[in-house]
Amino acid sequence: MSYRRAEGTFAREGVELKKPSANGAIQNIVDEMQAATAAAKCHKCGCFHGALSELTEALPSIPSEAREMIQPVIETGKKHRIPEEYDCIGCRVCWPANALNFAAEAFPDIEFGGDACPTEIPAREHGWPPLPGDFTVLDCAGHVAVCALTSKGLVEGVVEARPSGVAIVGTLYTENLGIERIITNVLSNPNITTLLICGADSEQRIGHLPGQTFRSLFEHGIDERGRIIDAKGRRPIIKNITHDTMETFRKEVRILDRIGDEDVSGLVEALAGISADQEPRRVERRTHDVPRMIHAQPVERLVLDPKGYFVVFPDREQQSILIEHYLNDGTLAHVFTGERADDLYTTVIAYELVSRLDHAAYLGKELVRAEQALRTGEPYIQDRAAEPSCCASNGCKGDPQ
Repeated sequence: MSYRRAEGTFAREGVELKKPSANGAIQNIVDEMQAATAAAKCHKCGCFHGALSELTEALPSIPSEAREMIQPVIETGKKHRIPEEYDCIGCRVCWPANALNFAAEAFPDIEFGGDACPTEIPAREHGWPPLPGDFTVLDCAGHVAVCALTSKGLVEGVVEARPSGVAIVGTLYTENLGIERIITNVLSNPNITTLLICGADSEQRIGHLPGQTFRSLFEHGIDERGRIIDAKGRRPIIKNITHDTMETFRKEVRILDRIGDEDVSGLVEALAGISADQEPRRVERRTHDVPRMIHAQPVERLVLDPKGYFVVFPDREQQSILIEHYLNDGTLAHVFTGERADDLYTTVIAYELVSRLDHAAYLGKELVRAEQALRTGEPYIQDRAAEPSCCASNGCKGDPQ
């Protein structure tokens, strides 16, 4: 069964729901319930059933203009619901629960969301943030991102307090790549409208000054070379964000400058008081600056290296690593010894004894494991699994000890 969302309509087989022309929280209720009605998984879910019941019960108390918008969506939803089969399946985005949240916002005198969805709002939506970093996601639906600069303890304090409306909180140490990651992650979440920058900037002698650089970015932007105008950091150059994306960021996200403030309680209180006075952007997520994520494929059986295979084991008496290099007919051709994994694999490569990249990667992994075993006293047995092991496919013998 295929699903699509065209402009102004949600559609699924047999479902065509026209979108009324209105804005604000009431329109959001309509949008979320349309999305739920268009999804077959919702038809037999307790979240959908509960939301329909609560909205139906609330209809008499809802102003007539809003009721005229919401009631048709409720009636269409009732036509497509089927007997309930599960209370909740823990979807990362729960449209019925979102609809009740918007209803509570639009009609504060009416109680919504009692038992409609038994799960908590997910902290992290699949795929966001698109880039990794030193951060903690609190609520992907939040409208505030917090950059605590170099104050790791401040991040921990905000995470512990979990103030409402905070989507993400993390540190920033560099005036180029770190800023690029924040811009990409913030723009990729259409709910975030505010960036609070707080905590301690790095000292002048260190040279990065990410706080001062970020402030300059908001105030002055970047020049034609990608350099942040008036930034004092060592290399305030943006290479992976286009000028148009940068201007979108400066236009759509407001900055709250609390650089130097490390008072956890004061900042948490300020965060709790930040009002969502800007509607979420609700635009298409802008991830075009992020390279496509490539998922690693399962290892297949590896091919024999024409140069031969290796036996690796730690010599604990000499506190060194021993490598025996065998030709594929079983003849011992070389013996290497050394204390460091990187010294050994670079020597083996210099002797041109590895011709396959997968074999080189495997050898490096095993040498690091052997070095770790020497340092910690842990036992070491060379990998000899038949299918995934390069060593096994090359005829390795395992630890001769």
